[in-house]
Amino acid sequence: MNYKNVNDYEVLYMIRENSDDARDIMFEKYFPIIKKIASKFYLINKDLGADFDDYVQEGLIAFNRAILTYDEKKNVLFYTYAPNVINKHLLSFVRNLKVEKHTILSRSLHNEEILHNVKDYASFDYMDKSIEEEFVKLKYSLDYKFSTVFELRFNGFTYKEIACLLDIPVSTVQSRLAKIKKILHDNLQKVI
Repeated sequence: MNYKNVNDYEVLYMIRENSDDARDIMFEKYFPIIKKIASKFYLINKDLGADFDDYVQEGLIAFNRAILTYDEKKNVLFYTYAPNVINKHLLSFVRNLKVEKHTILSRSLHNEEILHNVKDYASFDYMDKSIEEEFVKLKYSLDYKFSTVFELRFNGFTYKEIACLLDIPVSTVQSRLAKIKKILHDNLQKVI
């Protein structure tokens, strides 16, 4: 089939009418573009651990989102809209891979630092079972906005990374962690 003769807008209309054949036509038509964009991101970011197929899969997910979110009333051609959505999605994918890579590297150091601080605080050579239980209790007793900050920080994310991930100011991250530290300190006083 010659996809150059396929009218995107007619096919989009058919997709919105739940035509699986129309969806397949769009994916086949745009697959070379998706693959080209994925290839560009893969070549630049090979060292992040994701395979080329992962980039293509993410590109397909983004293309599906472009199909679902495209609004012809905004006077943008679908042909330019879809690659833009794919590029933004793959950029976000790469950003997440970079955060994950740095998190893995810093997680072990950070967890050792936390355990070391708790050991110093508790004057133990190992983490006492009751202290470990306090960490778990604390996590589940906090409001969602505090527990997410606690878990991200415990897993090695920096204040800035947490702020970026949760879309809150760094100062909010600092104040929430200060409150969490106080709660943990008070709870550990009871245990020790």
